[in-house]
Amino acid sequence: MHRCRFLLLLWLIAYSASAASNPKQAQKAYQDGLRYEQASQWKEAERAFTQAIENDPRTALYFLHRARVENTLADYTHALEDADALAHLEPNRAENFQFRGDLHLKLRDSRKALEDYDRAIMLGLDNPAIYKSRAGVHASLGENDQALADYTHAIKLRLDDPEPIRARGNVYAAMERYSEALDDYDQSISLKPDYVDAYLDRGFARGQTGDFHRALEDFNRFLAARGADAKAYTLRGAAYLKLDENQKAVADFSEALKITPQDSYLYLARAAALVKLGRDKDALEDREQAVRLAPKAAEAYLARGGSYHQLGMHDKGLADRTKAIELMPNLPEAWFARGSAYFLLGDYAKARDDLAQAMRLRPDYSEARDVLIKAEAKLSPPPPQPAPAAPSEASEAVQARALPPESVSPPVVKPESPSPAPQTQPVQPVLSEPRPKPVEAPAVASVPRPTPAPKPASVPPTSRNSISAEEHDRRGRALTESGKYQESIAELDEAIRLEPGFARAYNARGYAYLRMRNYERALADFNEAIRLMPNYANAYRNRAATRKAMGDAAGAAEDQAKAH
Repeated sequence: MHRCRFLLLLWLIAYSASAASNPKQAQKAYQDGLRYEQASQWKEAERAFTQAIENDPRTALYFLHRARVENTLADYTHALEDADALAHLEPNRAENFQFRGDLHLKLRDSRKALEDYDRAIMLGLDNPAIYKSRAGVHASLGENDQALADYTHAIKLRLDDPEPIRARGNVYAAMERYSEALDDYDQSISLKPDYVDAYLDRGFARGQTGDFHRALEDFNRFLAARGADAKAYTLRGAAYLKLDENQKAVADFSEALKITPQDSYLYLARAAALVKLGRDKDALEDREQAVRLAPKAAEAYLARGGSYHQLGMHDKGLADRTKAIELMPNLPEAWFARGSAYFLLGDYAKARDDLAQAMRLRPDYSEARDVLIKAEAKLSPPPPQPAPAAPSEASEAVQARALPPESVSPPVVKPESPSPAPQTQPVQPVLSEPRPKPVEAPAVASVPRPTPAPKPASVPPTSRNSISAEEHDRRGRALTESGKYQESIAELDEAIRLEPGFARAYNARGYAYLRMRNYERALADFNEAIRLMPNYANAYRNRAATRKAMGDAAGAAEDQAKAH
């Protein structure tokens, strides 16, 4: 039964001088409560401390013990009410604010938790726990520099604790500072050799630096100690894929799918391994399942289109690549994929148009440039031939030769969850699905994100109306990185006005709002980015941080799982 006690408690505190009180009876009840507490008889202890408070509502110690018991019982709402009374009775005691901050965090109110931790430190509290707690809140909000500073201070206060060292490593990894992350993971493991979570984190960081063999050692160590784990199987499968141990990659992705069967990216990853094994029909089945699970994901259609072309079903392949363009018209890889298909099918005019659009979207797209040059060469008239000196007795027959089909070698489609290293795309024009590499706003989750693709360069326009949505997006992201959030939002507003379906711009604007702690608008933008691009991992990470800041821990956990 819900009890709204705090106002009553304040009334009792304020007017206890005129009310009947019995300090002796309160002390007796308090001693009874201590005995129950030591015996882990929590309900009895709660009743005894309540009796003590009723007899003497001016003693903070009684509220403290009842709040601790309620915290043990996971009754955080009532524990918070008692913590409020503590702060009222003892406003200069730092530990009261640390305790209340912990309760706010359990009730999913990161901002209030941060305020209480700040107050506790301002009052002179200087212990590892308070700095670890505040660092964790900063990290969840994407405030990585503040998180690093707090974790570093916590480490200095207690040099033998591996937990803040590993946590700091995760912040470095989120910032893509993998060398520093590896140093922290190594140190945490040296302090605690059985720290299995640190092995998983170190394996990821090693993969990001291309050290796949040692990454495998860490993943094996984690799985041997922890057992079945979807993230570990996914990361190990990705490492095997990079090392061309494709049978093992298929096995690991299959184990991960047993745990998370609704993860479309696991099907895409397993399909990539199956293609390398020559199992093209099995790869098509996985890609069809990915489309069923994520019918609005352009990447799934690009991958399935590659399988259709591989199996000679070119009409279906072109249809899938056209669908990918409809879903994400600003995705250069989609235009490159369809343009490459047109080129190999001999439709050079359509190939030229698609490849030119890919180049407009990403001016430094070297693969698209190479195929575009070939397409334009095919469309150019041949140079005039010199007249023969004398006619031959018999004219040689000129035989038309069909364009030989080029081999289809679909590239690796990596899982959106962090993998040991980003997957690469083939350079030659092939009927395959290039893995989209959208430019991401900085991820705020503690788990590291994949390396983003280079941002397109552009020539400074002469007027605002001549600026493309991509350029407004690029400028907005740069302004966000400089801390100029209002100016960033203005640029991203214009990008969205020009391209209402521009998922990356919504994600970038949401991140700017998140940095401003305008969580409602941030949530709305991340929702729209995910609606437009349902497998947008960075948007899920950002929305997870936003939901956590707004007190929705369950929603944050759900989004974080989707981001993996």
